[in-house]
Amino acid sequence: MGIIRFILAISVVITHSSPAFGVSIVGGQMAVQSFYIISGFYMSLILNEKYKKGSHKLFISNRFLRLYPIYWCVLVLTIIWCIIMIYSSNKLAENSLMTFIQYFHTLNSPTFIYLVLSNIFVFGQDIALFLGLDQSNGGLFFTENFRLTNPHLHTFIFVPQAWTIGLELMFYLIAPFLLRRKTWLILLLITLTLSLKLFIYNSAFNHDPWTYRFFPAELLFFLLGKISYDIYTKIRTFQIPRVVLLGTLLSVILVTVFYFWLPFNKPYLYFTGFFIALPLIFILSKKSKIDTYIGELSYPIYISHVFLLMIIQSLKIPFIESKGTTLIIFSVIFSILLNVFITNKIEKFRQKRVLKFEEKQTN
Repeated sequence: MGIIRFILAISVVITHSSPAFGVSIVGGQMAVQSFYIISGFYMSLILNEKYKKGSHKLFISNRFLRLYPIYWCVLVLTIIWCIIMIYSSNKLAENSLMTFIQYFHTLNSPTFIYLVLSNIFVFGQDIALFLGLDQSNGGLFFTENFRLTNPHLHTFIFVPQAWTIGLELMFYLIAPFLLRRKTWLILLLITLTLSLKLFIYNSAFNHDPWTYRFFPAELLFFLLGKISYDIYTKIRTFQIPRVVLLGTLLSVILVTVFYFWLPFNKPYLYFTGFFIALPLIFILSKKSKIDTYIGELSYPIYISHVFLLMIIQSLKIPFIESKGTTLIIFSVIFSILLNVFITNKIEKFRQKRVLKFEEKQTN
């Protein structure tokens, strides 16, 4: 499943820059929601097969260890680069640190604390898209459309794409209580969340951020991942021909990459095929070290590419074919380095914690 995660991460990179070799892939929003389905699948897998009941604290802390070190590294580097740009530019640099400096005198204490903590711990970053800053008193207010506010509160976020990680973290907190439930209950919740999403799309809220940043509605995709895992548990003992597995993987890759060129590019068709195909793709790839290695690049690519785009634009680095292609190359190289120097070391520690927990359970 790693190659799919990699392609989805590249799709987000392209969305924030430009097409690579004329291809836009599936688009940022659908890529993010596809990640949610994969997350629901993986969390169901590890909660039911790796983390036993009673290991909620271990599960949550290990997920935090998986996400935060890379995020904090990129956050620190982003702040450093913002400082460099402010002091090296002849005019005021447009970045999140400059936004903080510009509006610092208008922020009241609760607002300032919220912005600082959400930048550090990610939780609540998605809420910034539902809030505005009242410059008369420095407080925050709810807004149906953040684009009608000034300044946009999300411009205070140094790693702006990390709002999706905030949704992931909220899902992790409830996952142990949710993903071990009976299938009928999950189907009921899918029905409710789907109804909520349909209501949003057929109401005055049919716009960003409601269409894909509102957690109660986005829970639909995590739950689809849970159903995908249930399908996997039913078919994993079947002798499925390898040609079928390869054909499924290739089909998902082609549809994802050339989505906008297809005559039937409807999101509901894509997501339906995606969550049904995941069990077959996982059966094919679960023992592949190459696929795992490629998949491990997806998170650092996702979390670092906006920082790298800032550097490319600031230094006016010549494009290789296009801005998108250049950013992809920089993001992949940088992500390999992040995995070598951070992720791999943290992963050893995470696995030791799991082994220690299992030893305590058996004693």
